[in-house]
Parts: sequence; structure tokens; C-alpha cells
Amino acid sequence: MPELFRLDNKEFSKIDNEWQWTYLFLFNFTFKRRIIEKITITDHTWKKKGREWMTRELILDIFKEKINGMKRMRPDKKCGNRDIYVRQRISFDDKKYKLVFWFKDGTNNHLWVRNCHQQD
Repeated sequence: MPELFRLDNKEFSKIDNEWQWTYLFLFNFTFKRRIIEKITITDHTWKKKGREWMTRELILDIFKEKINGMKRMRPDKKCGNRDIYVRQRISFDDKKYKLVFWFKDGTNNHLWVRNCHQQD
């Protein structure tokens, strides 16, 4: 099976007090009719008690299978000039997940994932 993502950067942000991993998409990934080249996932999710089992790989798989090609998703809210996308109850491996993500500031080809967790 060909690799679909390649780790491009791993760094600790002192400003946000979190680890950040940036991956390159090695396949055609689109969101809102835009070709997305990168995705950054933070460890914000894993800092929450009870979410230690969440992995970057799980989030990448959810994006690959559930978000790729999505054209009509509307922003859930705004934070300053940033549109925040909240995808509720995504079915994956017989479980439901909630994702919170946005376009990295100043880009239209780089997604930033802040939160992902399982829902009941």
C-alpha cells in the first residue's frame, strides 16, 4: 500500500504549549473545491483526560476517508477572521467522532486540526 502522508515537520510551540505535526498529502486531497497540500495536527486532543487513545494516524484516516472531496461544508463559527469547521458525528470504524479544524491562517491549502474526540 503506498504511503498517503509524509511527516514534514514536528515542533513544540512554546506559544501554544503543544506539539504540532505537519504532514504532506501524497495523494489528491480536496476540501471545498481546493487542493489541500498540508495538514497540521496538534496534541491538544491528547491533553484532555480520557482521550489518550486518539492518534494522529486515526485523524489522518478520518480525513482521508470522510473529509476528502467535501464541497459543501459550512463553517460552524468564526474566530476573528478564521472560519472554524466543526464536523459532528463522523462515523468511522463503528464509532462517531467530532472534528474541529480550519485553514491555517493566510492559506487556502493547509488545514489545521485542533481537536478530535469520540462521541457517544
